[in-house]
Amino acid sequence: MRIINPYLTNGKENTREIQDVKIFGECKMPTISNEALREEFELFESDINEDFLTKLREMCLQFHQTEAEIAQEWVAFKSSKPGIQMSFTTLEKFEKEWLPRKKPRPVKQEAKSSTGVGAFSNRIGDEEVDLLTMYTGTPTSDGSKSAGKRQITPEEKNLIRKRLAVSEKNPAMIFSPNSFSPAPKRTVTPSSNKFLSRTSAGEVLVNFGATNGVAWGGAVQECTLAPYRPSQDSTKQYRYMFQKLSEKAQVLDDQIEEMTSFLCEKYHIEEFVNFTLPAQDVVHISGRVACDSIGKLNSQSVVLEGSRQLSQGRQIAVDLSELTEYALFPGQVIAAEGVNITGKKLLLKKVFQGVPLPLPQTITKSEPGINVRVLIAAGPYSAVDDLEYQPLVELLDIIERDTPDVCILMGPFVDSKNTLIENSNTQKTYKDLFNECMDTIADRTSRLNCKVILVPSLRDVHHHPVYPQGPYSLSKTIPQNFYLATDPCTMVINNIVFGLTSTDVLFHIGAEEVALIKTGNTDRLERLVRHMLQQHSYYPLYPPAEDVNADYEHFESVTMPVTPHVLITPSDLRYFIKESHECCCINPGRLAKGQVGGTYARLVLQPPTSTGNTSVVSTIAGQILRI
Repeated sequence: MRIINPYLTNGKENTREIQDVKIFGECKMPTISNEALREEFELFESDINEDFLTKLREMCLQFHQTEAEIAQEWVAFKSSKPGIQMSFTTLEKFEKEWLPRKKPRPVKQEAKSSTGVGAFSNRIGDEEVDLLTMYTGTPTSDGSKSAGKRQITPEEKNLIRKRLAVSEKNPAMIFSPNSFSPAPKRTVTPSSNKFLSRTSAGEVLVNFGATNGVAWGGAVQECTLAPYRPSQDSTKQYRYMFQKLSEKAQVLDDQIEEMTSFLCEKYHIEEFVNFTLPAQDVVHISGRVACDSIGKLNSQSVVLEGSRQLSQGRQIAVDLSELTEYALFPGQVIAAEGVNITGKKLLLKKVFQGVPLPLPQTITKSEPGINVRVLIAAGPYSAVDDLEYQPLVELLDIIERDTPDVCILMGPFVDSKNTLIENSNTQKTYKDLFNECMDTIADRTSRLNCKVILVPSLRDVHHHPVYPQGPYSLSKTIPQNFYLATDPCTMVINNIVFGLTSTDVLFHIGAEEVALIKTGNTDRLERLVRHMLQQHSYYPLYPPAEDVNADYEHFESVTMPVTPHVLITPSDLRYFIKESHECCCINPGRLAKGQVGGTYARLVLQPPTSTGNTSVVSTIAGQILRI
């Protein structure tokens, strides 16, 4: 066997020839030659004969030293005893007094080297011998093999498992056959048993409006579905990641200009001034709320960013100390009264919140007395640690029982936060999982003549993660009772306007909002929804949350064309049905929460029967129930 000398200095090549290797027990020692010893000792000793070299060679083998190392030890020994000369007497003292004080250096094992030539070839130990005998038979005393496989006892099986678990961490296993085999799938305990063993299924958690005597079930009636503005609610996919900074800046500036005009008209403000100029008197200013640093907004870090036309797009620090109440978040466009004595900081005296858009002009197309029954659910539709979709099956059973006219199902259907998907521990592709869900929904709802509105989610791992988000794409023909919507979208269902977004905007705004509320309505959830209506946007937060990839080139579809009659915005916050600015705002919750069931919502609406800004919220009866 021939290897490169393992005792090279700093891994560099040596001029010596490759040496033969002999095996001493379990250690490998290089052959020590008198010629090599002479080369090393001629540097220190001028007169050295063959007898001395033979003695030194014996010491090298006894103390596991190389020629260079034994020479260095001799120099150290000689330095400690001035005037000493090489002789058999001094060599005996060197052997008995000096070398034993040095701990014998064990020879390097090649398998311990992560980069050596033999690192992946010489790991033949007890583990491999045991595995080898399992397949080739048990060696006998004469060196032959027994006829059959050796029977392995349970104790030996456990020992083999432990040894294999340790060997996976060893570099010697990199090129073993096991390394090219697929990793064993992690065994996951299904949580369907925990879901099926729940005791609160069907419990009513929230009531809204007059729910007594309401018929939640009945025959399905024909409903018409249409976008409120086809130009804004496009059903086609679009190219993203092509926005330019100049276009994005223009969109953000237009938002300030449009909201400023609404505030000016609502509060009868004559004019807004450039807030970067010093002003001793109280002036009216407008701009977008922002944070002066990276981090969460607080009362000391609020700055105001003006429009290009009024303030050249500059920012100025804001002092909120004289305000009795406020509720601000990054991206919110406000108007205010204040003074700017130094031109560097605004002292606000009063804040004018945004104003909601008017309700839509509606003309009824349905017969008087015919109600519209709507069921609303938001994903995920399976427990967090399985993909059995048991909550979805339960929901479809409820749909068959109650036969609603419209079902609004909002993503995610293939949730990116599912532990199996996070660990890539699935047997099917993400698209196949989604298509199976769609096939199941279509099969269970098509015979009921129930309309199904599907809204995508940014958490759908199989879909484009960009906001605004295009509709789902199905591998098969779209069923006639399906309506593939965008996120967000504004829809008309039998002359009732719905606003839909599956993005958790309430959670995102709530995480960034800074508020001081002393009197009046202290309902935080209603205040978060009110921000959306007052800012005329399904996602008014800027900059957006980290998991929201906003494309501002197509952001006009995120703007609300009107204040909808019903606003549906699922969130991880607590479920609710609330009224704000004559709009019925609903957070139906998640259909599955962890390993247990979540909640869904159902509504019964009476369409308006006259022309005008009729308040539909007074005719709505709604409930939130446990699945």
